[in-house]
Amino acid sequence: MRIAAATALLALLVAGPALAQSKPTKPAAKKAPPAMTLPLQAAAQGDPSAQFEMGMAYLSGKAVKKSPAEAAAWLTAAAGNGHVGAALTLAKAHETGDGLPKDPIQAAQWWYRAGDLGDEAARAHFIDLYMAGKSDGIGGPAAARWLESAAATLGTAELVLAVGTLYETGEGVLVDRAKARRWYTDAAIAGNVEAKFRLGRMLLAEPAQWRLLFKDPTREKDNTERDRLYSTKAQALQAAGGDFQPDMMRPGMIEAETWLIEAARHGHAEARYVLGMAHLTGLNLPLDLNRAVEWLSGAAWAGHAEAMMVLADLSAKGHGLPNPDPVRAWVSYDIAAAQGLKAAEEARDRLAKGMSQRQLGRARQVAQDLKNN
Repeated sequence: MRIAAATALLALLVAGPALAQSKPTKPAAKKAPPAMTLPLQAAAQGDPSAQFEMGMAYLSGKAVKKSPAEAAAWLTAAAGNGHVGAALTLAKAHETGDGLPKDPIQAAQWWYRAGDLGDEAARAHFIDLYMAGKSDGIGGPAAARWLESAAATLGTAELVLAVGTLYETGEGVLVDRAKARRWYTDAAIAGNVEAKFRLGRMLLAEPAQWRLLFKDPTREKDNTERDRLYSTKAQALQAAGGDFQPDMMRPGMIEAETWLIEAARHGHAEARYVLGMAHLTGLNLPLDLNRAVEWLSGAAWAGHAEAMMVLADLSAKGHGLPNPDPVRAWVSYDIAAAQGLKAAEEARDRLAKGMSQRQLGRARQVAQDLKNN
């Protein structure tokens, strides 16, 4: 028994140093990865890929301290030098606010730049932003071409109308009334009420043209010059000679009225106003006070403040009425003033100075009753 115990103790003493030597040691620290080398020199010399890499580094904070300002500066330089990825990065960052300040207008400008550099998805997205009113205009001729292509491909009335507007106003393209008219016509035929109004207004505003008719009506059947139109009366007179006389033509008048009436009957307040004013002045449509009042009333009760003020002026002067009607005029001015028309407010207050207390009280009561209804 003692021998066994001694043997065990001896074994333990012998193994002790070995056990101590076999204790685990701490693992050696891992070597840090080599620092990222940024292409600063190449970027400074104008290399767009290097500028993009610098911008992304500052945007993410890798290898350098994160800096939105530095990121924007390098990415802007890269995009300006033709790097589509930089333009897309700026567009997305400004659109979402991720990494750069959220700015829808700046985002749209960078989507435009990316599209201009050839990115089809960016072009489509820019057109979506433009149609939603989230861009600062069409941007330039390139986007005008994208919009026209989208309108021709998709054929939606809204896109077609937008192209017509570009050519009518000259936004991003040269003004081309003939093209605007074609696009508006397509949208109007498709049923777009705004296009019907725009087309009618454009046709109504077309300048007069002149043709030559024989002074002797019996010779008119032999008139080979009848369909030739002159842009001014002076040109027509110069070409007339002794046998002809100039005759003024308004080729768009009838078609214009048709389209405007179409829009007006679908509730377009501005179309009603244009028709009313044309009949009131007799400049673009036949002078007709009754029809003028009818169309102006329709516009006024659809919320058209200017139409309401014209009706107020007519009532104040007694046009179309047996006598001036200050009560009706005051009420109409008051309604237009409530819609934000400052001139109507001033006209109402001037009119009130010449009204009796009874008239003024009656006018205020009618106006209040209308507001309550």
